[in-house]
Amino acid sequence: MTRFELVREALLGELPEHIPLSLWQHHPERDRTAEGLATAEIDLHRRFQHDLLKISFHGRYPVVDWGCEAVYEGAVSGSTVCKSCRVRDVSDWETIEPVDVNAGEFGEQVRAVEMIHRYAQDTVPTMATIFDPTMVADKLCQGPLVDYLKSHPDLMERALEVITTVMTEFALATLDAGADGLFIASQHSTDRSISSELYERFVLPSQLKLISRVRHRSDFIVVHLHAHEPGERVRLDKISRVPGVSAINWEDQRATPSLREAKQQMHLAVLGGIDHTGILRNGSKEEIEEQLLSVLRETGLRRLIVAPGCVIFQDTPEDNIRTVVDTVRSIDPWSEDWEAYDR
Repeated sequence: MTRFELVREALLGELPEHIPLSLWQHHPERDRTAEGLATAEIDLHRRFQHDLLKISFHGRYPVVDWGCEAVYEGAVSGSTVCKSCRVRDVSDWETIEPVDVNAGEFGEQVRAVEMIHRYAQDTVPTMATIFDPTMVADKLCQGPLVDYLKSHPDLMERALEVITTVMTEFALATLDAGADGLFIASQHSTDRSISSELYERFVLPSQLKLISRVRHRSDFIVVHLHAHEPGERVRLDKISRVPGVSAINWEDQRATPSLREAKQQMHLAVLGGIDHTGILRNGSKEEIEEQLLSVLRETGLRRLIVAPGCVIFQDTPEDNIRTVVDTVRSIDPWSEDWEAYDR
């Protein structure tokens, strides 16, 4: 089976020849140019030969063209931060206008996708990372987004519509550049990140608009629901029923529900299983193997792509990542040993 067939079967709920694996990291400093990012992503894939390549643009890529200054300050996640933000006062939201996604910082990411596609087109499916509109808005102001949503809802609806249009155009540009699918990330889809009222009015509608405008062009869409704190519950119920969504990814090793619970609640595939903030960073080979195999037995092998809950940290030993790869590759889903976990 090709990697394209493996991923397709996993997303459809079939039992593939082996369990697909996806790995991703940020590439600080290298990810600030198209050439640097493309080289880093290709190098990562050549080292680990994973089955689904997520293209990880730097963490502030959508806001630079609106006037934010992005810098890397050594975060263990590898992500950039905003040294200065575009929105400093409520009046700044009134001046948010569309930008050209084929120029500037957006255009740099599109060029990276084109370069990666030349390597990946017959080798491995790729997905471009798209931030949902409220995540982009949060990074434009870096902090008080919820306050703005509460105090100026009509103004924020207008600003989010502009952002949604731009992120839609960018997503389509990455697909035109060769990405097979999309990885749509949200930081406001948990019970602690935002109230149900604000989620229903701002977060979910903007996600629905974005997905509805791109799903006809994308082979698959993975939605990432970011959890900020241990024990947070991600909101799966509505987003998992949106047409075009193929799979959900979240920090399943520290947030809820578990992968197994989520599979029982919805009919989509799940990406997860790797304890990227804990055992993967500092565990022994034996602990990593034990943790991962335990999760897979509990979860079942169908509708599953093994993946981290979020970016693999920069201080993670390469040997530990190699252990994950070797552990997943050692599983024969069709063997008697795994027959009981064919679910």
